[in-house]
Amino acid sequence: MDRIVSLIRYRFFLWAGLLPYLLGQALSFHTNGYLHKNFFWFGLIGIFFTLIGVELFNEYFDSQTGGDRVFSLEKKEIPDYFFRFGVLVFGLAVLIGIYLSFQIGWVLLIFILFGFLGAYFYVGPPIRWAYRGLGETVIALSYGPFMVYGSYYIQTKSINMEPLLPSLICGLLVFCLSLLNEIPDYYQDKLIGKRNLVVKMGKQKIIKIINICFISVFLFIGLGLIFKKLPVFTIILFLLIPWLWKNLFRLNNNYENKKFFLPVINISVATYIIILFTLSLGFLK
Repeated sequence: MDRIVSLIRYRFFLWAGLLPYLLGQALSFHTNGYLHKNFFWFGLIGIFFTLIGVELFNEYFDSQTGGDRVFSLEKKEIPDYFFRFGVLVFGLAVLIGIYLSFQIGWVLLIFILFGFLGAYFYVGPPIRWAYRGLGETVIALSYGPFMVYGSYYIQTKSINMEPLLPSLICGLLVFCLSLLNEIPDYYQDKLIGKRNLVVKMGKQKIIKIINICFISVFLFIGLGLIFKKLPVFTIILFLLIPWLWKNLFRLNNNYENKKFFLPVINISVATYIIILFTLSLGFLK
Protein backbone atom coordinates (compact mmCIF):
# COMPACT_ATOMS: atom_id res chain seq x y z
CA MET A 1 0.00 0.00 0.00
CA ASP A 2 2.95 2.33 0.62
CA ARG A 3 3.85 1.96 -3.07
CA ILE A 4 0.36 3.05 -4.11
CA VAL A 5 0.51 6.07 -1.80
CA SER A 6 3.92 6.99 -3.24
CA LEU A 7 2.60 6.60 -6.79
CA ILE A 8 -0.40 8.83 -6.09
CA ARG A 9 1.71 11.44 -4.35
CA TYR A 10 4.29 12.00 -7.08
CA ARG A 11 2.44 11.52 -10.39
CA PHE A 12 2.07 14.83 -12.21
CA PHE A 13 -0.74 13.81 -14.55
CA LEU A 14 -2.82 12.58 -11.62
CA TRP A 15 -2.90 15.96 -9.92
CA ALA A 16 -2.68 18.12 -13.05
CA GLY A 17 -5.54 16.07 -14.49
CA LEU A 18 -7.84 17.76 -11.98
CA LEU A 19 -7.21 21.18 -13.57
CA PRO A 20 -9.33 20.54 -16.71
CA TYR A 21 -12.20 19.44 -14.46
CA LEU A 22 -11.89 22.63 -12.40
CA LEU A 23 -11.73 24.67 -15.62
CA GLY A 24 -15.03 23.12 -16.73
CA GLN A 25 -16.58 23.97 -13.37
CA ALA A 26 -15.34 27.57 -13.65
CA LEU A 27 -16.85 27.81 -17.14
CA SER A 28 -20.19 26.54 -15.85
CA PHE A 29 -20.10 29.10 -13.05
CA HIS A 30 -19.47 31.77 -15.69
CA THR A 31 -22.58 30.53 -17.51
CA ASN A 32 -24.96 29.87 -14.61
CA GLY A 33 -23.63 32.14 -11.89
CA TYR A 34 -23.62 29.31 -9.35
CA LEU A 35 -22.32 25.77 -8.72
CA HIS A 36 -24.29 22.78 -7.51
CA LYS A 37 -22.01 21.76 -4.63
CA ASN A 38 -23.02 18.09 -4.49
CA PHE A 39 -22.47 17.62 -8.22
CA PHE A 40 -19.13 19.43 -7.93
CA TRP A 41 -17.82 17.14 -5.18
CA PHE A 42 -19.16 13.91 -6.66
CA GLY A 43 -17.63 14.82 -10.02
CA LEU A 44 -14.30 15.74 -8.44
CA ILE A 45 -14.12 12.47 -6.50
CA GLY A 46 -15.08 10.49 -9.61
CA ILE A 47 -12.38 12.16 -11.71
CA PHE A 48 -9.82 11.64 -8.92
CA PHE A 49 -10.62 7.90 -8.75
CA THR A 50 -10.34 7.67 -12.54
CA LEU A 51 -6.94 9.36 -12.56
CA ILE A 52 -5.66 7.04 -9.83
CA GLY A 53 -6.86 4.09 -11.91
CA VAL A 54 -5.05 5.42 -14.97
CA GLU A 55 -1.75 5.68 -13.11
CA LEU A 56 -2.12 2.21 -11.57
CA PHE A 57 -2.96 0.58 -14.91
CA ASN A 58 -0.14 2.41 -16.70
CA GLU A 59 2.37 1.24 -14.09
CA TYR A 60 1.07 -2.32 -14.12
CA PHE A 61 0.82 -2.83 -17.90
CA ASP A 62 4.14 -1.06 -18.60
CA SER A 63 5.82 -3.52 -16.25
CA GLN A 64 4.31 -6.41 -18.25
CA THR A 65 5.95 -5.21 -21.48
CA GLY A 66 9.37 -4.94 -19.83
CA GLY A 67 9.91 -1.37 -20.95
CA ASP A 68 10.93 -0.35 -17.46
CA ARG A 69 13.99 -2.62 -17.51
CA VAL A 70 15.38 -2.28 -21.04
CA PHE A 71 18.59 -0.72 -19.71
CA SER A 72 18.63 -2.55 -16.40
CA LEU A 73 19.16 -6.17 -15.38
CA GLU A 74 16.85 -5.73 -12.43
CA LYS A 75 13.16 -6.38 -12.94
CA LYS A 76 10.89 -3.73 -11.52
CA GLU A 77 8.31 -5.73 -9.63
CA ILE A 78 4.80 -4.32 -9.83
CA PRO A 79 2.50 -6.33 -7.56
CA ASP A 80 -0.77 -7.74 -8.92
CA TYR A 81 -2.74 -5.71 -6.42
CA PHE A 82 -1.94 -2.63 -8.53
CA PHE A 83 -4.29 -4.04 -11.15
CA ARG A 84 -6.95 -5.09 -8.63
CA PHE A 85 -6.84 -1.70 -6.89
CA GLY A 86 -7.08 -0.01 -10.29
CA VAL A 87 -10.23 -2.01 -11.09
CA LEU A 88 -11.65 -1.04 -7.68
CA VAL A 89 -11.14 2.71 -8.09
CA PHE A 90 -12.38 2.58 -11.69
CA GLY A 91 -15.48 0.77 -10.47
CA LEU A 92 -16.08 3.45 -7.85
CA ALA A 93 -15.65 6.16 -10.49
CA VAL A 94 -18.19 4.42 -12.75
CA LEU A 95 -20.70 4.13 -9.89
CA ILE A 96 -20.35 7.84 -9.19
CA GLY A 97 -20.79 8.55 -12.90
CA ILE A 98 -23.93 6.43 -13.09
CA TYR A 99 -25.36 8.20 -10.03
CA LEU A 100 -24.67 11.61 -11.59
CA SER A 101 -26.16 10.51 -14.92
CA PHE A 102 -29.44 9.66 -13.14
CA GLN A 103 -29.38 13.09 -11.49
CA ILE A 104 -28.27 15.10 -14.51
CA GLY A 105 -28.85 13.24 -17.78
CA TRP A 106 -27.87 10.20 -19.83
CA VAL A 107 -25.44 12.25 -21.97
CA LEU A 108 -23.00 11.99 -19.08
CA LEU A 109 -22.74 8.25 -19.82
CA ILE A 110 -21.11 9.13 -23.16
CA PHE A 111 -18.36 11.03 -21.36
CA ILE A 112 -17.93 8.07 -18.98
CA LEU A 113 -17.61 5.65 -21.91
CA PHE A 114 -15.02 7.77 -23.73
CA GLY A 115 -13.18 8.29 -20.45
CA PHE A 116 -12.96 4.54 -19.90
CA LEU A 117 -11.81 3.83 -23.47
CA GLY A 118 -9.04 6.38 -23.10
CA ALA A 119 -8.02 5.55 -19.54
CA TYR A 120 -7.90 1.76 -19.53
CA PHE A 121 -6.81 1.12 -23.11
CA TYR A 122 -4.06 3.75 -23.10
CA VAL A 123 -1.59 0.96 -22.33
CA GLY A 124 -4.05 -1.83 -21.51
CA PRO A 125 -4.61 -4.74 -23.91
CA PRO A 126 -5.81 -5.38 -26.49
CA ILE A 127 -5.91 -1.84 -27.92
CA ARG A 128 -2.89 -0.16 -26.26
CA TRP A 129 -3.31 3.32 -27.74
CA ALA A 130 0.20 4.32 -26.61
CA TYR A 131 1.73 1.52 -28.71
CA ARG A 132 -0.08 2.53 -31.91
CA GLY A 133 0.87 6.21 -32.21
CA LEU A 134 -2.52 7.31 -30.87
CA GLY A 135 -1.71 7.66 -27.17
CA GLU A 136 -0.86 11.35 -27.32
CA THR A 137 -4.08 12.20 -29.15
CA VAL A 138 -6.12 10.13 -26.69
CA ILE A 139 -4.48 11.98 -23.77
CA ALA A 140 -5.10 15.37 -25.40
CA LEU A 141 -8.78 14.59 -26.00
CA SER A 142 -9.29 12.98 -22.58
CA TYR A 143 -7.62 15.74 -20.57
CA GLY A 144 -8.87 18.45 -22.91
CA PRO A 145 -12.31 18.56 -24.60
CA PHE A 146 -13.79 15.42 -23.01
CA MET A 147 -12.97 16.37 -19.43
CA VAL A 148 -13.75 20.08 -19.77
CA TYR A 149 -17.04 19.43 -21.55
CA GLY A 150 -17.96 16.63 -19.14
CA SER A 151 -17.30 18.88 -16.18
CA TYR A 152 -19.27 21.70 -17.80
CA TYR A 153 -22.22 19.38 -18.48
CA ILE A 154 -22.38 18.27 -14.84
CA GLN A 155 -23.38 21.78 -13.82
CA THR A 156 -25.19 23.15 -16.88
CA LYS A 157 -26.83 19.99 -18.32
CA SER A 158 -26.02 21.40 -21.74
CA ILE A 159 -23.40 21.20 -24.47
CA ASN A 160 -22.61 24.41 -26.34
CA MET A 161 -19.70 26.31 -27.87
CA GLU A 162 -18.58 28.14 -24.72
CA PRO A 163 -16.10 25.47 -23.49
CA LEU A 164 -14.71 24.77 -26.97
CA LEU A 165 -11.82 27.24 -27.07
CA PRO A 166 -10.65 26.70 -23.45
CA SER A 167 -10.87 22.93 -23.93
CA LEU A 168 -8.76 23.11 -27.11
CA ILE A 169 -6.14 25.20 -25.31
CA CYS A 170 -6.10 22.63 -22.53
CA GLY A 171 -5.86 19.72 -24.98
CA LEU A 172 -2.99 21.29 -26.94
CA LEU A 173 -1.00 21.89 -23.75
CA VAL A 174 -1.49 18.29 -22.58
CA PHE A 175 -0.56 17.06 -26.07
CA CYS A 176 2.73 18.98 -25.81
CA LEU A 177 3.46 17.62 -22.33
CA SER A 178 2.85 14.04 -23.42
CA LEU A 179 5.28 14.45 -26.33
CA LEU A 180 7.89 16.10 -24.12
CA ASN A 181 7.70 13.24 -21.61
CA GLU A 182 8.29 10.69 -24.37
CA ILE A 183 11.40 12.29 -25.85
CA PRO A 184 13.83 11.15 -23.09
CA ASP A 185 12.45 7.58 -23.43
CA TYR A 186 12.84 7.46 -27.22
CA TYR A 187 15.38 4.62 -27.40
CA GLN A 188 13.73 2.60 -24.65
CA ASP A 189 10.29 2.88 -26.28
CA LYS A 190 11.72 2.00 -29.68
CA LEU A 191 13.35 -1.18 -28.35
CA ILE A 192 10.13 -2.52 -26.81
CA GLY A 193 8.02 -1.67 -29.87
CA LYS A 194 6.13 1.21 -28.30
CA ARG A 195 5.28 3.03 -31.51
CA ASN A 196 4.31 6.39 -30.06
CA LEU A 197 4.54 9.55 -32.15
CA VAL A 198 8.11 10.30 -31.07
CA VAL A 199 9.25 6.84 -32.19
CA LYS A 200 7.25 6.96 -35.42
CA MET A 201 8.19 10.49 -36.48
CA GLY A 202 11.57 11.07 -34.85
CA LYS A 203 12.65 13.66 -32.31
CA GLN A 204 13.32 16.55 -34.69
CA LYS A 205 9.86 16.48 -36.28
CA ILE A 206 8.23 16.17 -32.87
CA ILE A 207 10.15 19.22 -31.63
CA LYS A 208 8.69 21.22 -34.54
CA ILE A 209 5.19 20.00 -33.68
CA ILE A 210 5.66 21.00 -30.04
CA ASN A 211 6.79 24.48 -31.11
CA ILE A 212 3.74 24.87 -33.37
CA CYS A 213 1.37 23.68 -30.64
CA PHE A 214 2.74 26.06 -27.99
CA ILE A 215 2.55 28.97 -30.44
CA SER A 216 -1.00 27.92 -31.36
CA VAL A 217 -2.01 28.05 -27.69
CA PHE A 218 -1.18 31.76 -27.53
CA LEU A 219 -2.81 32.38 -30.91
CA PHE A 220 -5.99 30.81 -29.52
CA ILE A 221 -5.74 32.96 -26.40
CA GLY A 222 -5.37 36.05 -28.58
CA LEU A 223 -8.37 35.09 -30.73
CA GLY A 224 -10.37 34.33 -27.59
CA LEU A 225 -9.68 37.82 -26.28
CA ILE A 226 -10.43 39.50 -29.61
CA PHE A 227 -13.78 37.74 -30.04
CA LYS A 228 -14.57 37.96 -26.30
CA LYS A 229 -14.60 34.19 -25.76
CA LEU A 230 -12.06 34.45 -22.95
CA PRO A 231 -12.10 36.78 -19.92
CA VAL A 232 -10.14 40.02 -20.30
CA PHE A 233 -8.19 38.98 -17.19
CA THR A 234 -6.42 36.27 -19.21
CA ILE A 235 -4.49 38.92 -21.16
CA ILE A 236 -1.84 38.62 -18.44
CA LEU A 237 -0.91 35.23 -19.94
CA PHE A 238 0.99 37.06 -22.68
CA LEU A 239 3.58 37.89 -20.02
CA LEU A 240 4.59 34.22 -20.31
CA ILE A 241 5.71 34.58 -23.93
CA PRO A 242 9.37 35.64 -23.29
CA TRP A 243 9.73 32.84 -20.72
CA LEU A 244 8.16 30.28 -23.05
CA TRP A 245 10.20 31.52 -26.03
CA LYS A 246 13.40 30.98 -24.05
CA ASN A 247 12.17 27.52 -23.11
CA LEU A 248 11.43 26.61 -26.72
CA PHE A 249 14.93 27.75 -27.69
CA ARG A 250 16.33 25.45 -25.00
CA LEU A 251 14.07 22.66 -26.25
CA ASN A 252 15.39 22.97 -29.80
CA ASN A 253 19.01 22.78 -28.66
CA ASN A 254 19.01 20.30 -25.76
CA TYR A 255 16.55 17.54 -26.60
CA GLU A 256 19.37 14.96 -26.86
CA ASN A 257 20.71 15.74 -23.38
CA LYS A 258 18.50 14.47 -20.55
CA LYS A 259 20.25 16.62 -17.95
CA PHE A 260 19.49 19.86 -19.79
CA PHE A 261 16.14 18.65 -21.10
CA LEU A 262 14.58 18.21 -17.65
CA PRO A 263 14.24 21.99 -17.04
CA VAL A 264 12.42 22.23 -20.39
CA ILE A 265 9.82 19.74 -19.16
CA ASN A 266 9.51 21.49 -15.78
CA ILE A 267 8.95 24.91 -17.37
CA SER A 268 6.40 23.44 -19.78
CA VAL A 269 4.55 21.86 -16.84
CA ALA A 270 4.57 25.19 -15.02
CA THR A 271 3.22 26.89 -18.17
CA TYR A 272 0.36 24.38 -18.32
CA ILE A 273 -0.55 24.95 -14.66
CA ILE A 274 -0.37 28.75 -14.92
CA ILE A 275 -2.49 28.93 -18.07
CA LEU A 276 -5.25 26.62 -16.77
CA PHE A 277 -5.27 28.27 -13.35
CA THR A 278 -5.48 31.75 -14.93
CA LEU A 279 -8.29 30.70 -17.29
CA SER A 280 -10.25 29.18 -14.41
CA LEU A 281 -9.74 32.26 -12.24
CA GLY A 282 -10.78 34.52 -15.12
CA PHE A 283 -14.09 32.67 -15.60
CA LEU A 284 -14.79 32.87 -11.87
CA LYS A 285 -14.42 36.65 -11.79
